[in-house]
Formats: sequence, C-alpha cells, structure tokens
Amino acid sequence: MMKKFIFCLCFLFIVAAIHAQHRKHGTMQNNNTGRLPFFERKGNTVVYHLYVVDTLVSYGGGKKRKAMAINGRIPAPVLEFTEGDTAEIWVHNHSHMETTIHWHGLILPNEQDGVPFLTTKPTEAGETHLYKFPIVQNGTYWYHSHSMLSQQIGLYGAFVIHPKNARKENSHTVLFSDWTNDDPDQVNRFFAQCKRLVCCP
Repeated sequence: MMKKFIFCLCFLFIVAAIHAQHRKHGTMQNNNTGRLPFFERKGNTVVYHLYVVDTLVSYGGGKKRKAMAINGRIPAPVLEFTEGDTAEIWVHNHSHMETTIHWHGLILPNEQDGVPFLTTKPTEAGETHLYKFPIVQNGTYWYHSHSMLSQQIGLYGAFVIHPKNARKENSHTVLFSDWTNDDPDQVNRFFAQCKRLVCCP
C-alpha cells in the first residue's frame, strides 16, 4: 500500500512540475485571428511563428486524406539559424487536437524538448506555446511533432544551423519522407507487431 502511495505522490509531483514549466514558458490562449510574420530577426534572436493547421491532401491522384501542416506546408518550412543565435519559436495550434514540437538532435534545456507529458505539456487546440533556447551547435537537423502520431501526417520540417562566422553559401535543403494513406494508428500497430515477430523469440 505504501508503494502505491509513493508512486502516486511521485506521479503527481512530475505532472505538477511539467505544468509549472509549461506556464513559465509562455502558453496562452490564441485569440489572435491575424497571423504574425513567419520570420523576424531581433539582434541575435531569431523569431519564427509556426501555425499548425488541419488540411486535406491527395498524393498520387488518390482520395483526399486528412493531414496536418505547418504554415500550410508539408513538409513544414525550413527553420534557419546561426550558431550563437537565440531561437524564439511560437507554435500557434489552430488544429483540432493537441500538439508539441520536438527539436530532434538539438542541445537545449530539457523543458524546451517538446516531448509531451515528459518535458512539455501539450499545446491544446487554440493555444500558443513559446519555445525559447540558445543555439549552441551547427548542422542540419529536423523538428517534428511528438503528439498523437501527427508527425506521420505532416508535422515535420528541417532545422538548419549555420556555423558561426562561416562564409555564406547558396544551399538547398532536401527533406525526404514517405506518405501512406493508412491511418497512423494502424501503421503504428503494424510496426509494433512486426517488431515483436522479428526481434523477439
């Protein structure tokens, strides 16, 4: 009985800590019907406004399928920074479901990592969340949703960090992905079943 009590107490502590982090880092109701500029530089701070929306797509001339886009694009827009910048990324959730954005491969404060219920409370429909962190590395990475399998239906994009004091070069980012018209939950179940069959005796 005592173990259950301690477990419940720890769980409540973790949930309270995540909620406090979420409040501290700028979640708010999104009452603004206009859109702010996609990109803005303020000294060493690079500001992006990402609008998550529901959409329909038809790849290969097939039937229209539900998808999610950032700023009307799949994949999402490329975010570019220079090592030493501060990233200020506002995620405006105009979709029908919760979302979070995970900054894959980036070195950043834990509370900015965008993993729902672990480091970041999900941004509910109609809310806006601010991710703010220093850019301390360079290279090409990607960002994607970690909520409700929405990465499979469009919430992913490239994250490019140029080296500090590097010569400016013309470059293009190519982001490969695959698309399936199958429901993301079915795809997830399929791969979980394959993993059990192949990897486990």
